[in-house]
Amino acid sequence: MDFPLLKKPLHFHAPGETPPEWLVKYNSLIEEADGFVAVSGEYNRCIPPALANMLDHFPPKSYRCKPCSIVCYSAGPGGGSTAGMQLRYFLGELGMVTPGFMFTNPVVHQAYAEDGTPDPSNDSAVSKANRLISELEWYAEALKAQTQKCGLP
Repeated sequence: MDFPLLKKPLHFHAPGETPPEWLVKYNSLIEEADGFVAVSGEYNRCIPPALANMLDHFPPKSYRCKPCSIVCYSAGPGGGSTAGMQLRYFLGELGMVTPGFMFTNPVVHQAYAEDGTPDPSNDSAVSKANRLISELEWYAEALKAQTQKCGLP
């Protein structure tokens, strides 16, 4: 998705004003999702501005009470964990729930082949991915069931 620099988020459009069609379309996809995976690099020990820009286009109510697992990476040994912790706070402010496990990828340029497959020496990538998916599914099912039972808080 190619998002322009944020000028006016969807929820800032007046009741009689027609927001851009692409914005309404992407918001519908967000509202229909049961959960998310945020993938973020670490730039200057922060989340990329483009990621924050994209997420800020939509109202927090579209994300509310949905789980979002975090995958982060960096060229250094920290695996993007600093950005991941910032992202956890940011996603929480949008109303999302972040499961405890964070899939970090240190020295990412050496950890995967060009086609995206884990380097044979990166044997933890598959187990980390399985753990992330398992945890995300659990949270998605639990939060969806609770929302259907009680509505949103």
